[in-house]
Amino acid sequence: MQDYYRFLVHQPEILRQRSTAFNAIMYAPGGMPRAERELATTVVSRLNGCVYCASVHAQRFEQLAKRNDVIKEVFEDPRTAGTTEREKAIARFSIELTENPAGVSGQSLVSLRDAGISDAEILDLIHSVAIFAWANRLMLNLGEPVFPDGMGDVG
Repeated sequence: MQDYYRFLVHQPEILRQRSTAFNAIMYAPGGMPRAERELATTVVSRLNGCVYCASVHAQRFEQLAKRNDVIKEVFEDPRTAGTTEREKAIARFSIELTENPAGVSGQSLVSLRDAGISDAEILDLIHSVAIFAWANRLMLNLGEPVFPDGMGDVG
């Protein structure tokens, strides 16, 4: 993680804007509960192979939700993860937006709404997935660890 900040400190305005955006996305009151934002970012980081982000945000989910059942499922197979329909919808959408952003459609949003996720929560979910698409790619290009062979494969 230090390499991440050492890199960004050379562009202080980018670091400031990144930190402002990150804090607004992950810690803003209202909208999607923080634990669910952490669940989404864990799914994204797991798919992208960013071990550091996946582990940090898995721990944050566990601290906030006071449980780890869904996190175990995310690490086993994010495509089937979720202990509730809401969690399953969050995981599926996080996967869809990560792997095929152009394929996200109105039906994708209907599936979220059917799981009881409001429009404000959907916006928080999209922001959470999007910032981790960026953060994971930057982190991985700085030489952070990746999942061992076979562990990162999902299918």
